[in-house]
Amino acid sequence: MTSDTSPYSQAPPPPPPAAAARGWTGGDLLVGGALVVLLIALFLPWFSAKVFVGPFGPGRFAAAGTGDGPQAHGYLWVVFVLVILALIVLVARDAIDRLPGNLPSPQQMLVGAVGLALLLTILGLVQKPSSYTTGSSGLIRQVLPHFAVSIGWSYGGFIALVAALVAFIAAIGGAAVLQSGRHMTMPSLRRPGTTA
Repeated sequence: MTSDTSPYSQAPPPPPPAAAARGWTGGDLLVGGALVVLLIALFLPWFSAKVFVGPFGPGRFAAAGTGDGPQAHGYLWVVFVLVILALIVLVARDAIDRLPGNLPSPQQMLVGAVGLALLLTILGLVQKPSSYTTGSSGLIRQVLPHFAVSIGWSYGGFIALVAALVAFIAAIGGAAVLQSGRHMTMPSLRRPGTTA
């Protein structure tokens, strides 16, 4: 057997360039991880409530409970949808790049979805649900005239805010790196040594 006929002497052919997919960078992993944490944090307790009932005025503690983000504010379901869409864009980025038409780049879609999710998360955390006090009207006031609910913050909203902020900063950083990479790899219009 000679070296020319050995099956081990030939290198495998390289994959075609069109089939080569980009791998995930550290920034992509950070965005994806932060989005998963945000998805989970939506359903952690965002707000805590304490109910006070007393015969002659509010003051005696009766019960306590918590509420997650979408329970307190229905518009936080939009954050849920945006996070799912951002994860889909992150996973299917190469397929989106190959779609015909004048679509925004996958990085622009990712930054837009994560940015809107961050804004809605901030709004959901800052906008505390209204508390029910003795001055309110209705059936509860007629039955229990000295009824009050005190609403405070819990840990879920803060975790969601940090996760949304990390995802947004990482997505912006990925867009900046991608943009600077495009400028660096652009072919020069004028070759050195030639005049226009």
